[in-house]
This record gives sequence, C-alpha cells and structure tokens, in this order.
Amino acid sequence: MLPDSKISQLIGLQIPGFTFPAEEQVPAKGSVSKVIHTFADYTGRMIRSEQLHEVKRCFTVAGVLYHNGSNALRNAIESAFMYTLSPLICGKHKELLPLSLKNVRIQHLQTIAI
Repeated sequence: MLPDSKISQLIGLQIPGFTFPAEEQVPAKGSVSKVIHTFADYTGRMIRSEQLHEVKRCFTVAGVLYHNGSNALRNAIESAFMYTLSPLICGKHKELLPLSLKNVRIQHLQTIAI
C-alpha cells in the first residue's frame, strides 16, 4: 500500500512540471483529499485544453493510486477526483480511463441518476 504522506511526491514524479503548493508537499493527516483535489484541478485543465497525452498520464497515475492506495486515498479519488472531473469527461476521455476508474465513474453516474 502506498503511504498517504508520499502521494504528492509520487504524483509529482509521474507528472513532469507539475508541483503542489508547499503546504501540500507532505500532507497532514486528513489532507489526502486536498492533494487529490489539486491533482483533479490540474487534470481538468488538461482536459479543457485538449492535452490528451497528459490526460491519459493523469488518469493512469490516478488509477495506480486508486489500486494501491489506502482507504482514505481511494475515497479521495472517488469523491474529489472523479466527482470533479465527471462533467468534463466525454467519449474520447472515457477511453483513456483505466478500468478501475471507469467502474468508479459508472458507480458515480448511477448514484446521481437515482
């Protein structure tokens, strides 16, 4: 399992040129969601600017974090990352999602449809 305290560093290593604000570099307990929200904001900017290669990279990193993360990290990806990005994801973006995130998105869409 990935340690929550290293999430911002792991994302930073995988997404060249992307940095978190200094206060998010080593998140305090309970702020994993802040890191993921910042990551979702960045990913949303990449979606809006049609940077599909970078979007795919972000989705891949999020999928790995989701698969290997703690319950807090998984919850943050489900609630902050997918909730924030769901309205922006269209057909070409859906194809870039890893299977685990596709399933999370489907569950999210089913929840809001009820």
